[in-house]
Amino acid sequence: MDIKIAIGERIAELRKAKNLSQQQFAYEAEIERSYLSHLEKGRKNISVDMLMKITTALNVSVKEFFKPEVFNNK
Repeated sequence: MDIKIAIGERIAELRKAKNLSQQQFAYEAEIERSYLSHLEKGRKNISVDMLMKITTALNVSVKEFFKPEVFNNK
């Protein structure tokens, strides 16, 4: 699986676990909703800065975001 798709799926998974819509989460993370949509669908590359913004808004560490149980299967 493409790493962009795996990262996008992980963002969506964690966002949905917090019961947030894309609009609500984009507002909290201070990013454009359309950009978030592209990230979640694996259409855009994510920068380190954007990854930090997203993990901070999700209240997870980068280590937790990339936990092996999730990414080893993809």
